[in-house]
Amino acid sequence: MRVVWCGLAALLASGCVKRVECEVHGGAGVRELVTDHFVISSELPDAELELEARRLELLWDTFATFFRAEVPRARIPVVVLQDAETVESFAEGYAGFVSRRGPQVLVVGAPAEPGATNVNAHELTHLVSNFMLPRQPRWVAEGLATYFEDATFVDERTVTMGRWNKNRASEAFVSGVLSIDELMEWNNLRFDDAEVRYYASAWAWVHYLSNHDEARLVRLFEGLRGTRPVSEVVREVFPPGEARRLEDEVTAYLAAAKFRGFQTSLRRVPSQSAVRTLEPWEVHRLRGQLFLRNERAEAEELATAVSLAPTPLPASLAVLEAERTKQPIGSLLATYPEAPEVLAALDDDAAKEQRSAFERAVLANPDDASLRLAAARVALEVGEVATAETHAAVGLALAPWSSELASVLLSVAMKQGRCDEAALRLSRFEALLPEKLSEATRKSVETLRTQVRQCGGRTL
Repeated sequence: MRVVWCGLAALLASGCVKRVECEVHGGAGVRELVTDHFVISSELPDAELELEARRLELLWDTFATFFRAEVPRARIPVVVLQDAETVESFAEGYAGFVSRRGPQVLVVGAPAEPGATNVNAHELTHLVSNFMLPRQPRWVAEGLATYFEDATFVDERTVTMGRWNKNRASEAFVSGVLSIDELMEWNNLRFDDAEVRYYASAWAWVHYLSNHDEARLVRLFEGLRGTRPVSEVVREVFPPGEARRLEDEVTAYLAAAKFRGFQTSLRRVPSQSAVRTLEPWEVHRLRGQLFLRNERAEAEELATAVSLAPTPLPASLAVLEAERTKQPIGSLLATYPEAPEVLAALDDDAAKEQRSAFERAVLANPDDASLRLAAARVALEVGEVATAETHAAVGLALAPWSSELASVLLSVAMKQGRCDEAALRLSRFEALLPEKLSEATRKSVETLRTQVRQCGGRTL
């Protein structure tokens, strides 16, 4: 059976017999399983759900080994769907996508049978590498993702990836391997036909370094985990005087096509919680998150969730319903005075009036990234910059894919005149933006770049 992973960054998600459906409406129901690094929801039978949980942990362990990093606090919510057709029913034309309906949701495809190719591990790599390598130039991020995207499960405890990709190798060889300086110019403001060449060259460099110059790759990782500007780290790892020789070596490596894949086995048996069956309203809230560019279907799922939920509504659902009906979130405080979900959704003015409630909520829920973001924004609004920085830093450690948390840290550095640090944080912020940006977002990023340059920050 082929399954599809739907992975979430802070939750992941998806009535007829429909797939991913509650029992009330004729579905098989959805169950939840918690492991060391994932919160997994699925309609699969328990045994198959536990198998996919082990595979997800195997991939996490592989990334931790490769990046030489561990983030024990990290836990990514994930949904396992039955097949590719189920993904298409929520997002036509997509094998994987990121949904930003509520908490960010990464939806990717995964194999269910040993030996099958994991064609969507690319996106999972992006998500997990944000934990382990938080500051990545785009060429490093895409090079790693394309290197890992062919993940193949040998068995339940072993995975192989990083094999030869004839198409990418041919593109890089025929069009010419781009230099590191050229790749450093590749950022989220670029999205055009020329990107095929950038992806191919990024894959070629990472493949070459993994197989022929691991020491240089390790130095790059260590530098990117540090505090110096990314461009400075890259120049040190790839000195200008060696540039031409390294480009020739990568080209020769492509021509020779002599390589080895990356294979690893699970180092430890991950823990798993008991399987929990989601309530019918939870299933429909989950379904609503998966509809891409279908606001009507999303609204219908929310309405169904509300009709099935107990009274008063669970706080998280009450917030969504208030947003749908244009009701001020602050009006929910009478019923949910210190609910983290409500506090996190307040607008800035209402949030400032709830500062003491925020303090208590953060103490009670220290690992709630959304709450940390809201608390950071409140602190920034009232001029408590140090408090804002603390909340945002903790939040970003919990949800390192969050461009919003990275933006708060950038604002803190700018407000305090820490220009070099602002340049570093701008680099982190840009790395977390989606590949396709709206024109408004592009202009905002350019404005931030100008402000950092005017502040006196070093070149990124």
